[in-house]
Amino acid sequence: MQRAITRWQGLAALCVPLSLAACSGSSAATSPDASAPPDGGLPIMTHRGPVTGILDGDTLAFLGIPYAAPPIGELRWRPPTEPAAWTAPRAASSFGLACPQRPNALTGQPVASDEDCLTLNVWTPARSGTAPWPVLVYIHGGGYTTGASNDPVLGGANLAARGPAVVVTLNYRLGQLGFLAHPALTAEDPNGSSGNFGLLDMLAGLAWVRTDIAGFGGDPDNVTVVGESAGSLAVCTLAASPLAAGLFHRIIGQSGACRFVVTPLHDGAAGALESAESLGRGFASELGCSDAPDVVACLRGKPASDVIASQIPSGFQVGPASYQPNIDGHVLPEPPWAAYRDGTANAVGYLGGVVRDEATAFTLLTGTAPATEAAYRAAVQLLVPAHVDALVGTLYPSSGYASVAAAYNALLTDIAFLCPTRAQAQQFAARGLPSYLYEFARLTALGRATGLGVYHSSDVAYVFGNFAAGSASELDSAISSEMMDYWTRFAATGDPNRPGNPAWPGFMIPGDGYVEIGDTTSPKVGLHASHCDTLDSWLDGG
Repeated sequence: MQRAITRWQGLAALCVPLSLAACSGSSAATSPDASAPPDGGLPIMTHRGPVTGILDGDTLAFLGIPYAAPPIGELRWRPPTEPAAWTAPRAASSFGLACPQRPNALTGQPVASDEDCLTLNVWTPARSGTAPWPVLVYIHGGGYTTGASNDPVLGGANLAARGPAVVVTLNYRLGQLGFLAHPALTAEDPNGSSGNFGLLDMLAGLAWVRTDIAGFGGDPDNVTVVGESAGSLAVCTLAASPLAAGLFHRIIGQSGACRFVVTPLHDGAAGALESAESLGRGFASELGCSDAPDVVACLRGKPASDVIASQIPSGFQVGPASYQPNIDGHVLPEPPWAAYRDGTANAVGYLGGVVRDEATAFTLLTGTAPATEAAYRAAVQLLVPAHVDALVGTLYPSSGYASVAAAYNALLTDIAFLCPTRAQAQQFAARGLPSYLYEFARLTALGRATGLGVYHSSDVAYVFGNFAAGSASELDSAISSEMMDYWTRFAATGDPNRPGNPAWPGFMIPGDGYVEIGDTTSPKVGLHASHCDTLDSWLDGG
């Protein structure tokens, strides 16, 4: 079963996201007075130096704050270190550049990027109120290979003002620069680890929040980490890391659970880290460094553009999942799913969910949806070879859907997104931790026009309240306000319920409660329960 899983592991890690929306148009920090939040023109002291922000709607925004030193030269492929300190107030008025990545997959346009990219952004309510406020730290998606915190959809002003809450977004190293493992890198690391530099960046950003967020009105003892797609995988992965203990208290995962966060395996792999290192050897060969006297020096001497453009040698797992967190024995002593199962993961509250048609963005946009019954069976054979007849003939027969492609998309949505998310909610509930589940079902005009339905990442704009000009109806705005209420209330209290909004039942065992968020929001029970119970038994039992 594991070999089958690795074939479509990349699906759960990928995010097409925000690009779809874009196509359519240790010193103490100073604390603000509870009745007079910090003014954008007055410097706020961080442990590295003072920053000044700008007004952004009903919030103050502090953009492009470095939370780690630029990971360039000798710092490339090393854990993040403290940035240089400064004394004069630093104007935090513009976003930092994205981390190096390939051109936009939909437009083909290059992304403005630089290795000096480890920055974060803070939005804090610019109004009277009771500080400290809860903190939401958002991890962007993009298959661990694309994306950035400067995406307009991720602007935190509306969410921070609605909460009220302090909202933080951050960049982290991507692709080979963020997730390359290699024996030489492992050997030079005091913890015997390599390949999780992107995760270590996130942890450094969270450590910055722990140290400095009080100066912006945030409560360092009430931090929720939120992520979508690969960001959602990162969030549940961080919750399983001993290095994250005490850095946050709740997680929100949108379209991604940790069932398949395992180091990709291939023939000849002796173990998890060794498997990731083997991929790294292939990468070093591709860049002409495998026979160099000092492999790491050779790799660090290559331009970032060459690193990002390099290809994985044939015969290895290809796709976004080739560069992702690996089980290295330090950042991740064991796969996150095992940590949840064994009760060794950090005890945090959980809110998670999916959109109704997760898979369409991965099949319709890439032209990989099967059009015939024979092609459907062949595709399922690649995914779950031991259960083809049951899947095609009973659980997801094409006769029960509008088309063969629709049946395949329903199967992929369940097996890669929905069922793992439901099972993750079960894991948290079984430990007696707060656990809430949702399905987003609002069909946008773009989803209808393209045939994508309620596509992967379509909920992100609603969480942030950021829509393309003229694209949001009155109902869209109402749904967005409701979702912002749920997310910020959960961040504040561990319970998303707020007077005036539809009730959201906790996920219980038994009980299986969730909410459907669509044209109306309503509590329901048993999200694809019978299908998921069957699929879970196969995935857990082989």
